[in-house]
Amino acid sequence: MQGVVPDLAKAWHRLSDGQMSLLVGAVLFVTCAWPLAFVEVPPYQDLPNHLAAVAIIEHPERYPEFVFNGFFKTNAALFAWLFVVAKVTGAKMAARLFAVLVLAGNAFVLPRFVLAMTGSRQRMLVASLFMWPMVHNWFLTMGMLDFALAVPLSLGVLMGLERQRRAPTIKNGILITVLGIVTWYAHVFPLLIVHMLAAIEAALRPTWKERWETVKKMAVPLFPVAVLVAASLYQHLSDTVGPMTGFIDHRKTLPAWELGYNMWAEWLWGFSKLELSTLVPCLVLAGLGLWRRKESPPFFSPVALVALALMYCFSPYIVTNWFHVNSRFIPYLWLAFLLRVPASLPKKLVAVLGISAVFYSAGMGVDYMRLERERREFTAGIPVVPEGARLLPLLFRHKVASDNTRSIMHAWGYYVTEKLTAAPLLFAHSHSFPVMYSTPPPVRFNHLVLEGFAPSMAQPSAVCRNMLDGNVVVDDCESAYEATWREFWVDAMPRYDHLLVWDVTPEARALIPSAYRLTFEQGRLQIYERKTNPDERAHAH
Repeated sequence: MQGVVPDLAKAWHRLSDGQMSLLVGAVLFVTCAWPLAFVEVPPYQDLPNHLAAVAIIEHPERYPEFVFNGFFKTNAALFAWLFVVAKVTGAKMAARLFAVLVLAGNAFVLPRFVLAMTGSRQRMLVASLFMWPMVHNWFLTMGMLDFALAVPLSLGVLMGLERQRRAPTIKNGILITVLGIVTWYAHVFPLLIVHMLAAIEAALRPTWKERWETVKKMAVPLFPVAVLVAASLYQHLSDTVGPMTGFIDHRKTLPAWELGYNMWAEWLWGFSKLELSTLVPCLVLAGLGLWRRKESPPFFSPVALVALALMYCFSPYIVTNWFHVNSRFIPYLWLAFLLRVPASLPKKLVAVLGISAVFYSAGMGVDYMRLERERREFTAGIPVVPEGARLLPLLFRHKVASDNTRSIMHAWGYYVTEKLTAAPLLFAHSHSFPVMYSTPPPVRFNHLVLEGFAPSMAQPSAVCRNMLDGNVVVDDCESAYEATWREFWVDAMPRYDHLLVWDVTPEARALIPSAYRLTFEQGRLQIYERKTNPDERAHAH
């Protein structure tokens, strides 16, 4: 036994930097990925919507209201993966495998990135104490899997650019181009940040000659990628507010306090209060990064750090066709801090960070199982819904087991994948999605409008409150509430023969038309079927 510890210490020191990076990545991966083994499908907010989109792509004859945008576009990696891999493994397993791919990408790229940019094995080891909430980050829990994959891919592009800047080779240039195209296929936004950081890095060279040389070395392999980025931006910006968006014009900027909150909540926090231990690396790393802000690692100089901070603070949080816009700068701000960690930390602080990681990993496992139970409760009605049903989901509550995501908001997608039901809440208002409306639906049934209708109509007081926000005073909330629901049902009944109702309030349930009969009820879930007259049945036959 006495000889074991010295032998392990010798083996540890004999590891090369690359081997050490792989070992750190393996530990990070296991810490964050093990809960996937205990769920049928990852509990990510938007994932069921994406699974529904793939089911629609596979059965276009059943969904004439949608049109397929094709796979050669940005933000398409997840959909192409699900379309191909699901034919072998099934959709749920394909989704789990893609989640594993994203987790592995983060776990193994992050330590390698710190090693490449700092050249310090010790700083990589110290940085790894802060990486665990970045591996299973907020974009993953949200189901924004293409963006979550594009972040580690973009770090690979930056590592390639740093090698190219120091010692350019044709092989490395080709690698940058290929990796850039793969990143673009996952998501274009990280490449916008890569181009910004590369431009700042070139501009900071001390002489014009060096600036020009740096530009030449980086611009050549990036040029094909830049063309794809420009084309994607043009297409995205061409989607304007109008019938496709239900005339909804979402624009939102954030106050200072919320910007600070989102730096933690929209990158490091997980699902619920069980992951509050992520506050420890958040506060410590922010302190270290600000204290050592004058350091200048490649691509993340003080000027680049200020540029990232300004873009984060002054970019909108939401525009109609792009949600969480400024939050997409958050990963790169934390990466800038990560590259500034010292080569050592006090032993007590190391212990606190390690214990925090253990609590985080355990809490994440508990949350996965809680969210899986919630998903099973929501999908318990699938057997009673006939295939091809015109199903209208009315979800009166989107947040249940998760505090930081709307875990139920898109769970209706499982009814689409299993029974090919209608998909009125599908993301379909923009070319950025794989599927979009073939013709704009009535405004009431545009998903941007419909997804918020039930929560905002849970109780009569909500009608008065919402109208008062528009400077309209309603004297009789009860009458206005009932009138609004009546108008809704007049339009909805001819379109939908089944209802999926979740966590309905007594007031709203009392106003469901008697033409719909309850066929299933369990917990917070109810399924209704519209009674059909003989003429309708004959027509359907």
